[in-house]
Amino acid sequence: MDAKAVTVEGEVAHEVVAPGSKSERQAVVLTTPSGEKYVLQREDGNPFVDPSLENLVGHSVKAEGLATSGLLIMRKWKTTD
Repeated sequence: MDAKAVTVEGEVAHEVVAPGSKSERQAVVLTTPSGEKYVLQREDGNPFVDPSLENLVGHSVKAEGLATSGLLIMRKWKTTD
């Protein structure tokens, strides 16, 4: 896994990811103003169900963490709206 440390800002929403595959699911996704999308996961959180991430849906967020292949494993975040 080639993860890189990033800080990103964007809007958080529910979105279907991996459509048509066995991994298809509703996920919490951050979309940046430039259109990049990251499925969000907390560093020590459950990758599929995480109430802490559900609380971010509908908010603007600034997040720091490790990004790889459309996944952002968040270490720190704050709402910005």
